[in-house]
Amino acid sequence: MEFKVGICGLGRSAQEFHIPLMKKVGKFRIVAVCDTIPGRRRVADRDYHTIAFSDYKHFLDTDIDLVVVATPSSSHFRIAKMVLGEGKHCVVEKPIALSLKEVDYLIRLAHRKRAVLSVFQSRRFDGDFLTVKRILDEGQLGEPFTVESRATSYGSLKNYGVKEFNPAWRYKKIYGGGILYDFGSHLIDQMLYLVNEQPVSVFCDMKSVLWSREVDDYFKLLIRFRGGITAHLEASQVSRYNLPRWYALGTKGALLSENGGHPIKVKTQIKGEEFERTYQVEPSCWERYYENLYDVLMHRAHPMIKLEEVRKTAAVIDAARISAQKKREETVRY
Repeated sequence: MEFKVGICGLGRSAQEFHIPLMKKVGKFRIVAVCDTIPGRRRVADRDYHTIAFSDYKHFLDTDIDLVVVATPSSSHFRIAKMVLGEGKHCVVEKPIALSLKEVDYLIRLAHRKRAVLSVFQSRRFDGDFLTVKRILDEGQLGEPFTVESRATSYGSLKNYGVKEFNPAWRYKKIYGGGILYDFGSHLIDQMLYLVNEQPVSVFCDMKSVLWSREVDDYFKLLIRFRGGITAHLEASQVSRYNLPRWYALGTKGALLSENGGHPIKVKTQIKGEEFERTYQVEPSCWERYYENLYDVLMHRAHPMIKLEEVRKTAAVIDAARISAQKKREETVRY
C-alpha cells in the first residue's frame, strides 16, 4: 500500500530531506503541496507534477493520508492543529511547537482523532550518534557520568532558504528562529535518548552574537539527570575553531569524537595499562525514520520517535529559555 502525502511548505527541508527520503523508501507518493508563495507552487507543478494550493482548507480537503509540515517553526503548531483536526496523520519538522503547552495540545488532539503524530528527529539516525550510543550501551566507558555534545561552526544561515521566501527566517523571532529551537532540538533529543534518565534541571546561556539581534546564534546548556549524569550541550554559528562533536567520561574510560566525521576514539584502562581503540563512524540512515513511520501507519508498529520523548525535549527547551532569561538553574517541569 502507498500512502498519499501532502507537503506544507515546499522549502529546502521538504526538497532536500523529506521528499528524497520518502522516494528512497518507496512507499509514499507526493500528491499535493500547500505553499503561500506563488513561486513555490510553480516549483511544485514543474518539478513534482503535483497539484498546489495556497489555502490550507482546500489542501486538506484533498485525498491525502499524511501531511508533512515543513514550514517555519512558529507556524508548526497552527498548521499541525488544522491537519490533526481533519483526522489526517501528521509529520512535523522540529521543533514540533514552541512550547510544551502547545505540544501537549497536539498530542491530545492526535489521540482524540486517532491520528499518528510524529516529529522528524532525523539526527537520531546520524552515524556518529549511532556509534556513540552503541559504545556507551556496550559499557565500554563503565558508568558514564558526563557527556558533552556540540555542533560548532562559523557562518550565517541567512541564505539557507528558498529565494521566493525569506531566506533569513531562522534569524527572525516572528518565525520562531534561533539555534536553540533549530539545531538545539536535535542535540537535546539525541542526549535525552542517549542518557535515558529523567532530566531534573538545566542551566542555559543564550547569546545573539553576530547573525541576529532578535534570536540566539549561540547557546550553552547544562542538563542534570536523575541518577547523576550531567550533559553539556553547545551549539554555535560563531565558532572559528570547532570543538569536539562528542566527549564522554565514565568510570572506566573516555570517548572522543572530533567534529567532521572522524573516527571515534575510546581510551580505557585494563589492569593498570591504558588501551585506545578507534571506531569508524557508522553510516547515517535517515531513511529509517520513514521506514518506521510506514510500519507505524500500516502495521501499528512502535514508533522510533515516541511522543513522550517529544514532550521531554519540549520541556527541556522551555526550561532552557526560562533559565537563560532569569540567569539561573531551572527545574524541568513536565
